[in-house]
Amino acid sequence: MSPNSNHALDPGARVSILNLQLGTANSVMTPAMAHAGIETLSTALRDPDIRVIVLTGSDEQFCLGVGERSTGAAGAAGAAAAPDAAFIDALHDWLLALHDSDKPVIAAVEGEARGAGLALALACDLIVASHSAQFSLPAAAQLSGQSAGALWFAAQRLVARSTLGELLLLDTPLTAERAHQLGLVCRLSDPGLALHDATHLAEGMARHASASLALLKQQLLEAATTPLHAALGAERNRWFQSIA
Repeated sequence: MSPNSNHALDPGARVSILNLQLGTANSVMTPAMAHAGIETLSTALRDPDIRVIVLTGSDEQFCLGVGERSTGAAGAAGAAAAPDAAFIDALHDWLLALHDSDKPVIAAVEGEARGAGLALALACDLIVASHSAQFSLPAAAQLSGQSAGALWFAAQRLVARSTLGELLLLDTPLTAERAHQLGLVCRLSDPGLALHDATHLAEGMARHASASLALLKQQLLEAATTPLHAALGAERNRWFQSIA
């Protein structure tokens, strides 16, 4: 996300669109994008008028991961490596903020989401993808640590180990249709309409009160790890509160 990223609010729908503003020739993750990304997301999360967030890239690409020029050379001096550490920390903070957000976040994906770009998409609660979109986790990015948690995010959504292996070990992109079959993508759109369709979904979600959305997001994050008896106990408490 560049410093000029779009942070547009539709007052009626209370939806914020965070645009990566990637150039079509070199749609890679940069330090400026990571720093601006966490700053812009934080602003949207603090704004009480915003209820749902949509994260998107350019019309051609979502994000192609970390570029070679964004990483330091092996054996570089400590002073030269310092900016890279700040870049890594900003990127990780951005992903954590997306994942832990109390506001639902929808990724609108055109083109490719690769490596760290895949992590950005999977850190969102829902993904709307163009039929021409692709999702990839290059082995080189995973081995070098530049995938930014993409494998972890994918493992949360993919039940079978073989499907996770399909993404990582085959080292070939998943088509949008295949990603939809696997449950990574919730909606498929015609090329060029992913943002339009994601915004439409967001507008419907934004009709709920902010507190309700925050509670639903919390329950979504806890559903896979909460024991059944604890989940039923929490629902019992909410049931009594709703009729009190």
